Amino acid sequence: MFLCARRIDIKTRFGLPRIIFMAIVTTIITFLVSYEIMIYFSDKQITDRYFFVFLLVAILLYPIHKLIHLIILAPYYKHFRKKRLSKRAWIPIYNLYVNNPINKYYFCICLVSPLIIITAACIYLGQAFPEYGHYFMFLLALNAGFSVMDIMYLKLILFSNEGRYIEEHCTGFNILNKYEDTTGRHFN
Repeated sequence: MFLCARRIDIKTRFGLPRIIFMAIVTTIITFLVSYEIMIYFSDKQITDRYFFVFLLVAILLYPIHKLIHLIILAPYYKHFRKKRLSKRAWIPIYNLYVNNPINKYYFCICLVSPLIIITAACIYLGQAFPEYGHYFMFLLALNAGFSVMDIMYLKLILFSNEGRYIEEHCTGFNILNKYEDTTGRHFN
């Protein structure tokens, strides 16, 4: 049995406009810095060929980001739950979450995985194809903006001394402790 030690909901804590502002600022600053570093190390002329492929990848970046979260949480696939966020039938927006307690540190790895994987892939592809490096640096920056909420949750989870397990809900996270009775048995 698990007892809730702390509830975390970033949207109510910071507010959606502030989170969006932080994500946009993170995206802009990350792009400016990464683009300048790429230009410094590259001597090739950049091109705008394959712009529509770039747009397609930019549109698919958020689902790829979420897919990486789900791949890391694959051992818990039986506990995946989905909640429809849009009221209109023609807008398929869902929130996927795991309805089972997960080890705190495993969940932290899950939170940073898309940022690390997509950033590493964009840096590698930017070096391999320097003429399209500006595309990859923008994708890197866009993913950094998507990861702002993950980093905020990561900070709150790591600096919280309570609990050793995380349970995700459609509104946020609960930090849980495993409850033991007086005989030392664990309840599940």
